[in-house]
Amino acid sequence: MLLILVSVTLWFCSVRAFLTENSGFHCMTRHSMRLNRAVHGEPQKTLPPFEFHFVDTKGHDTSYYEPGKIYTIRLIGFVHFRGFLLQARLTNENGFLLGSLKGGRFIESKNWETFGVRMQKCDRRSLSWQDSVTHSNDSRKFIVQVEWTADREIGAVQFLLTIAEEDEIYWERWRPQTGFIMPTSWRGKHINIIQEVFNDEKAAFLQLAGSSFT
Repeated sequence: MLLILVSVTLWFCSVRAFLTENSGFHCMTRHSMRLNRAVHGEPQKTLPPFEFHFVDTKGHDTSYYEPGKIYTIRLIGFVHFRGFLLQARLTNENGFLLGSLKGGRFIESKNWETFGVRMQKCDRRSLSWQDSVTHSNDSRKFIVQVEWTADREIGAVQFLLTIAEEDEIYWERWRPQTGFIMPTSWRGKHINIIQEVFNDEKAAFLQLAGSSFT
């Protein structure tokens, strides 16, 4: 009897190992990048167990982009993840997001099927759907790789991610510091980035406002 109970439990767990949004996050998440709380519950508050790399054509991590050149984005998980949403958001020189404005475009390739990636196509009448990518299946992933480019200089960019390990285990609107990039024309320019902006933008704004009065 115990063996049957254990077998049924293992079977049930294996059946439950999937994402509700198993072929990509819904377009309702496109601008907020916040998941449905009724389905997913509250996001994790711990440090995301992932690495984010922005890589140039020589294979080196970089914090700068040059218009017209193609860069590789690599997301590595120390735990598996089944779903994700990735966008390049525009920021000001202090790193604060400019609303939900997005910049650059992702370049679809034959490798996307291998990595389980697709465009988040919410408005096929516009090319703007090339600025958001999500998962195409809910298989366990440990690495995802996509290419990105900017056709013109668009200022500072912050890659923003929502990543789901399982339905109720996810990290929302993660801002990796390695995902903050600037145009090459800004090399040598003094940029006042408040470190707190990568963890809590509201707290960073208050810190910046306070420093302006001292």
